[in-house]
Amino acid sequence: MKNERSPLSDEWNIIETMLPEGWKEKAKELNAFQRIRYTDSPSRLLRLILYHAISDGGLRTTTVRAKAAGIATMSPVALHKRLKTSGPWLRWIAEELCQEFRCRPSFPDGFRPRAVDSTTIQYPASKTSDWRIHYSLDLTTLGCDWHEVTTVKKGEGLERTPCRQGDVLIADRGYHRVRGILAVVASGGHVLLRMKWNHHRLNNERGKKVSALSLVKNLKVGQVGDWPVYMTDEDDNVLSARIVAVKLPIPIAKKARDKLRRNAQKKQQKIDPRSLKAAGYVMLFTTLPTEQLHPVDVTELYRFRWQIEIAFKRHKQLLQLGKLPHKNPKAAETWIIAKLVVALLLEKLYRHAADFFPWGFSLSKP
Repeated sequence: MKNERSPLSDEWNIIETMLPEGWKEKAKELNAFQRIRYTDSPSRLLRLILYHAISDGGLRTTTVRAKAAGIATMSPVALHKRLKTSGPWLRWIAEELCQEFRCRPSFPDGFRPRAVDSTTIQYPASKTSDWRIHYSLDLTTLGCDWHEVTTVKKGEGLERTPCRQGDVLIADRGYHRVRGILAVVASGGHVLLRMKWNHHRLNNERGKKVSALSLVKNLKVGQVGDWPVYMTDEDDNVLSARIVAVKLPIPIAKKARDKLRRNAQKKQQKIDPRSLKAAGYVMLFTTLPTEQLHPVDVTELYRFRWQIEIAFKRHKQLLQLGKLPHKNPKAAETWIIAKLVVALLLEKLYRHAADFFPWGFSLSKP
């Protein structure tokens, strides 16, 4: 190993106290740190990878700055190799940090609302999306409690999200699928989803097929509608649910319809008249019983889904999550997960400062 001088006095030791127990041992177990060559410890290796993830420079710039700071003396090629082998280790750290957030107190009345969504990332100069980050945000703490990095071929679905008794998964139209809904209900959770007009089959109390558009047509602006519906799975099991809807004011409805027209014109597609009609409403599907959540409260709860959109914007603007610098799939995945580790550590640091420690971190005995 080449000679390395100790980095200047800083707060990296505080970051280490926030990492999950056993993270150094996992570096060896998952083959991220195999032998002393370019770095003398898993700590230096992790610091180098996280620094590369949040810095604006490429591999060469990262290694030059790391050498100047006394973190590690490593060539760009060597760092690229470490990125390709450190993905499982970074993924384990991120999952453990998420698990800490999932163990926090539940929402009142035994419910824990969680916003679920995904965002995509591209390779350099790519004209299409290449990676997808599946993400869940605990709305009681505004912290990520689960994530998964996949290729863009892996689509969105509630069945991917870990769920437990009392969870309420809140998501947009793309997640309104029978398979995902049944998976959540089987785990003891509930769903609150935005609906499309061309949704799956739903029946009324008499067993007749109903559509959300037919139910909401008589709503007035500001009025909240609530209708019981039933869906049947492949084994003929009947699931009770509700459609809750609100008619939008004319200016907001016009804005939504104009957006539909622009997108259709851009793609040279013809708009279905029912899409324009549906744009005048917010139609929600939920398995939460009326006695547990009033229709107005259902609409208020769905509004908090935008918190996950804000989280994605924060990650992409502040942490530059959308600027993927690597074409190698393994290196790219490690870089993405490293960004998420940084985001999770920032969330943990903020919570400690806000809730427990005036100085922002726990003190260890000498």
